[in-house]
Formats: sequence, C-alpha cells, structure tokens
Amino acid sequence: MTTAEIIEQFSNLKIEDSDDYENLERIDELTDRLRQNPDGHLACKEMINLLERHPEVDFGSPGEPIHTLEFFKGNYEDFLFDSLNRRPTQMTVWMYNRIINIQSGNERKKMIEHLKSYIDHPLADVEAVQSAKNFYKYQTGE
Repeated sequence: MTTAEIIEQFSNLKIEDSDDYENLERIDELTDRLRQNPDGHLACKEMINLLERHPEVDFGSPGEPIHTLEFFKGNYEDFLFDSLNRRPTQMTVWMYNRIINIQSGNERKKMIEHLKSYIDHPLADVEAVQSAKNFYKYQTGE
C-alpha cells in the first residue's frame, strides 16, 4: 500500500470512540505498513490531524499513531506544534511532554513554559487541560 493511499485512509477514518476496535485495529495495520514505506514520513501531518479530530479517543499507551510518529522523528514535530496551537488534545499534549523529556537546557525550559499555554487554551477540552496541568506539575516539580 502506498503512502498516498494510507494518507487517504487516515483522512477518511471516523472513530466513534475508544471502543471502536475495528477502526483502531485498522490504524494499527496502516501504521505498520507506513513504517515500511520509504516515504512514510509524508503521512505525519495526517496522523496528527487524526489525533486532533478525535480528542476523545484513547489510542493506547501511547499507541500506534504515536509510536509511528516518533519513528519519523524530525518529520512530525512542526505538525504537532501547529496542532497544539490550534486545538490541544490529551494525546498531543502527551506527545509534547515526551518531547520535553528528551530536551535539556534552555530549550527544555522554553518548552515547559510553553506547556502552560495549553492549560488556558480556549479550544482545549477538559482532558487536554488536565494533562497539561499534570505534565506541567511533573516537569516543574510543583
């Protein structure tokens, strides 16, 4: 399956809730195939969009979309930051925290400070706000 076909399937996927096992299994299949494609990184934006479109869905701990995005390190981060600025979700805030965990020095401090903006974001749902609060407390030791 080509990356373009996988991107199209991601863009058309509608997940009812965290119990929509058929579609969640489909995501697992698509991400497995994507990691085998030499141009798989081209699907990063659409995977981030999938997380943003379905803020209520638990994709796992952290789940195949996140593992696959992290597989394409260096290709997904800008899409993640754009999504967080539009509409933070529990999963995208979680991913942001995972990036903070591997930073050091001033970059880490800047990212932790920016994490606070997701607590007050007008489009963040309750789960995203709570995640941002918890991660901020964890990162600052407060």
